[in-house]
Amino acid sequence: MKIAFNPTPLKSAHKERGIGYYTKNLLDNLKKDPDLEIIEFTNPADIKKDVDCAHFPWFDLYFHTLPLNTHCPVVVTIHDVIPLIFKEHYPVGLRGKINFILQKLALNRCKRIITDSFVSKADIVKYLKIDESKIVVIPLASDSIFRVLNESKLLLVKRKYNLPDRFLLYVGDANFVKNLPFLIDCFNDLVKLPDFVDLKLILAGGVFLKNVENIDHPELISLKKVLRMIKDYGLEGKVLRSGRLDLEDLVAYYNLAALYIQPSLYEGFGLPVLQAFTCGTPVLSSNKGALPEVGGNAALYFDPGNKTQFNSLVVEALQNKSLRSKLSRLGFIQAAKFSWEKTAQETKLVYAKIKS
Repeated sequence: MKIAFNPTPLKSAHKERGIGYYTKNLLDNLKKDPDLEIIEFTNPADIKKDVDCAHFPWFDLYFHTLPLNTHCPVVVTIHDVIPLIFKEHYPVGLRGKINFILQKLALNRCKRIITDSFVSKADIVKYLKIDESKIVVIPLASDSIFRVLNESKLLLVKRKYNLPDRFLLYVGDANFVKNLPFLIDCFNDLVKLPDFVDLKLILAGGVFLKNVENIDHPELISLKKVLRMIKDYGLEGKVLRSGRLDLEDLVAYYNLAALYIQPSLYEGFGLPVLQAFTCGTPVLSSNKGALPEVGGNAALYFDPGNKTQFNSLVVEALQNKSLRSKLSRLGFIQAAKFSWEKTAQETKLVYAKIKS
């Protein structure tokens, strides 16, 4: 089969985010398949007439990224519809509203829609009014760089960044849905307990080193609140902001963390949970969105609005070595259910069904 594939997320702001991670890993694995000829394009007008279908690996609700007309069948990946679920936190102007109409028109002409989870599939049906028979769930995966590292490598990274002996880790963005003010609030209570005065929290991601004080943007409201809370609570020496890390160092951070925390109000998938699993890191996760779908029985779950429940789980996990070992073991088993080879094969089946 000859497939036209749009790699635009690899050349945009999405490059360092989950959409870029998905695009790169899917594209790399599709290219390994001898039955597929992958032709990359950025301009839909350049799609050759002899291709079997065109794949857009992302979908923007408020930018016109999907063409209304193509001379071949179109497959699009919609990772989530978070801005529609939490509309009050994702305001959109007139141009965005017009683009939304155009995007919905283009979406209705797509042959298939791929999404990351059954939760996202249900949301797409509900908010975009798409026939569920057109939507195929194909999960993402961690990749081989996320793994258990040897002690010498970990010691080098620990010294390089002067990392604490015991820390909680969060990896990702800082928008409203990530629920980071909740995490800071809980952590402030934890470090007041006698057994946890040495505990640190590391926020890993380039967004945390942004100077946002004088920037007025709705997506930065949550980050501004987090930074203000850290200052007001006097946590500057306990909440550490790493900034963007190269992948090898990020892997070491996962390995060194006592616990990985995913406090989100919602996720359409939750890649960091799988990345933590493959590094042997015990995971505490919110029970919202697709996170239980991804974490299975390998994570401890909490209501992302319940501070008492969250703190009791952190205390239990940090004080119970056998529980952490059990979570680590279950994490490896859960992560093994996901692979980019499987993601690529299931995507290939979508292409084949369209062709037939």
